[in-house]
Amino acid sequence: MDKTKILLLICLYFLACQASLGAGPERGVSKELSLQRSEVLSAISYDLSFKIPADVKSSVTGSATISFTLSKKVDVVLDFQGTLTGRCIVNGKKTAVAVQDEHIIIPQQSVMPGVNSVKLKFTSLDKALNRSADYLYTLFVPDQARSCFPCFDQPDLRATFTTQLDVPKGWKTLVSHGSNPIPTYLYSFVAGQFAEQKAQRGKHSLRLLYRDASPGRTAQTGKIMDEASLSLQWMEAYTGIDYPFGEFAMVALPGYQFGGMEHPGAIQLSDRRIFLGESPSQDEELSRMELIAHETAHQWFGDIVSMKWFEDVWTKEVFANFMASKISREQFQSTNHDLAFLKNYHAKAVATDRTDGTHPIVQELPNLNRASLLYDAIIYDKAPVMMRVLEDLMGTDELKEGLRRYLDKYTFKSASWDDLIDMLDRQSPEAQVRQFSDVWVKQKGLPTIHTTYKDGKLIIRQTDPLGRHIWWRQKFQMRLIFDMGTSQTLDVDMYKPAVAYTIKGKPSTIIPNYDGRGYGRFTLDNEYTRKLPLRLMITRDEVSRYALLLTLYDNYLMGLLPASYFSELYRDLAQERNPLIMSTIIDQMISISADLAPQERRTLELCILDVLKENKSADCRQLVIRKLSSTASAPEALAMIEDIWQRQNDPLFNEHDYMAMAYRLALMHPERWQDIVDKQRRQLKTASTKEEFDYVSRACNPDGESRKELFNSLLLPQNRQREPWAIQTLALLCSDVFETQSNGYITSSLASLEYLQKTSDIFFTANWLNALLGNRRSESALYEVNTFMNSHPEMQEHLRNRVRVAAWPLKNYYERKQKTK
Repeated sequence: MDKTKILLLICLYFLACQASLGAGPERGVSKELSLQRSEVLSAISYDLSFKIPADVKSSVTGSATISFTLSKKVDVVLDFQGTLTGRCIVNGKKTAVAVQDEHIIIPQQSVMPGVNSVKLKFTSLDKALNRSADYLYTLFVPDQARSCFPCFDQPDLRATFTTQLDVPKGWKTLVSHGSNPIPTYLYSFVAGQFAEQKAQRGKHSLRLLYRDASPGRTAQTGKIMDEASLSLQWMEAYTGIDYPFGEFAMVALPGYQFGGMEHPGAIQLSDRRIFLGESPSQDEELSRMELIAHETAHQWFGDIVSMKWFEDVWTKEVFANFMASKISREQFQSTNHDLAFLKNYHAKAVATDRTDGTHPIVQELPNLNRASLLYDAIIYDKAPVMMRVLEDLMGTDELKEGLRRYLDKYTFKSASWDDLIDMLDRQSPEAQVRQFSDVWVKQKGLPTIHTTYKDGKLIIRQTDPLGRHIWWRQKFQMRLIFDMGTSQTLDVDMYKPAVAYTIKGKPSTIIPNYDGRGYGRFTLDNEYTRKLPLRLMITRDEVSRYALLLTLYDNYLMGLLPASYFSELYRDLAQERNPLIMSTIIDQMISISADLAPQERRTLELCILDVLKENKSADCRQLVIRKLSSTASAPEALAMIEDIWQRQNDPLFNEHDYMAMAYRLALMHPERWQDIVDKQRRQLKTASTKEEFDYVSRACNPDGESRKELFNSLLLPQNRQREPWAIQTLALLCSDVFETQSNGYITSSLASLEYLQKTSDIFFTANWLNALLGNRRSESALYEVNTFMNSHPEMQEHLRNRVRVAAWPLKNYYERKQKTK
């Protein structure tokens, strides 16, 4: 199908969306509708049944009995995108209802104050059913339950659920625990051909469903259960509330869109995140633990207490990540968790917050059909940084007690961030929590924190790049090194915009944010900035060394340090043994290499290869090869990768690593791309990996017209049902190898953004834009982005921010080039 036909279909889609069948609620779930319903509805329950046919081409059908209490006689509005297949029965009588704009409107004449019952039969849309030939799973966050069954699809209308599933013979099922009231977005069911493991850990019964029952995976199920049990016990001890959702069940799903989803008693997980290779890195081990801990923490923060409206979706995410970081300390006691926190949250938060597409942690949301645009590094990563600063201000025990009171007051209810702030403010009034929240949570961006020495004083000043004259209260350390080898650690309390400390003598070197607890872009006077790279090799403390890496890279992005400082990174990497620091150094070197001319880039890749001769650790080898497998251009690097790929017997690498190598080799050797793809396919062991490889490897085709046709197909939802595969395919189509040729995809993608957002899951739009723009360095690509953005001022602000964040590396690259001219 050509691009013209695809764009016509998209236009027709929006015309259909805009057509109204008469006065009534707007499409989606507006905030206005949600407030009206929450005032009159209570005691909601759903009795649901679904018939799931074995043939994926046949529709899922069902019936629902919905009971609710009305406080007064009003029209009752249900949300539904599927098709009703019979008459609606209200309080025992057949009733004519209006079906329009994704709603079922039951006239007030048919209902009464008090208890009411509505019975319906329906056909579900496949939109949120995620169907394959022999399994199915639902994913309703944030507002997709209405695509499957009629409901009140808003987070504060919690309900109880009973479910009957009619499934093909031999299929196993898993359904969210519905005895306690939960929001519709937390309801789910899974059915299919799964392997199963059960375990008892103390008082907790655990269950795991998974698709690939190979011995290597089955052997890991015990470890997965152990990590889930540890997380449960820790959360019960921290909150003082027992896990309330019965059996703790998990299902590992191939090609899963998210890392995980916290359905109560029925957690869904990405199988690639929890089933690791034969020789997993420390990063991968820690990532699995934090994922399981994150979803477990959600059983309290998100499930026991949920948000009133999706503007506060970040509230559940901040506590899930914040608690996961704490839980992981129990399992990985030898890991430097302050360092892991910097890597997993701080660095990612700054990477978004320094762009012109950033936003406050809390955002306005007029309609749930735009809720997917709220999910990004600000709510997942900046929010935990904010919580750590808040914990520093309140004290660990005070914060814990405040959270316990919050959970106790709102058990099986909905609450807002402001509800929590009220409780924390009363718990610790001296911490001035509300004033803290007004800046950290309700304002966007981050400060520039500049340090200068003058007349015996060290002056540290916060400035707001956006000129709002606000300041971020926080505490951190600085390290001062003096001539003759003496040094001093300075505890800085930014209780006001600028603070000054009297010191004895002028320091020869200043290391800002020495303990990594400060949040902002740290700068120094020029004489001190130039000395920073020299400290990498002699800064022994791991957290301090990592924090210095972040400061150095940020100063490079600000144009305050030249690309030549990578030589210090190279020398440090050759002797670095901490894999968390090592992986960041490699990431930075690869990122810097993308800014360099081809010959300079080749030189840098050769430097990275030389590291393998000096640092012979397994962690270093694994990290370097994995990174080069996606980016290598130097003949020497490609030859090494091909040698590893041809043998495919290195225990450090798994099946997906070899697939990544094959993709890069096929791109770089177009004359034999088909032979490379065919050889790799013969090496694959399971049907699922073959299916994935067949889907993604098409992007390696050197024929431009074939790639263009593939790109156009990805714009249609039926061709990207496995969203991670679609993103990987787009990333290959937009590889550096195809830089100028693939610039033609930019305008089509930006024009289709709203359609992509409405027809995909919550992370897809951001991932699509990052795959589309992340590797680009051509001036023509920047021109395409700027031209589109300038000519479409009507683009919704959340979408504009998504584009700004994804395009920031490209924009920043040209801004730095202009500075050096």
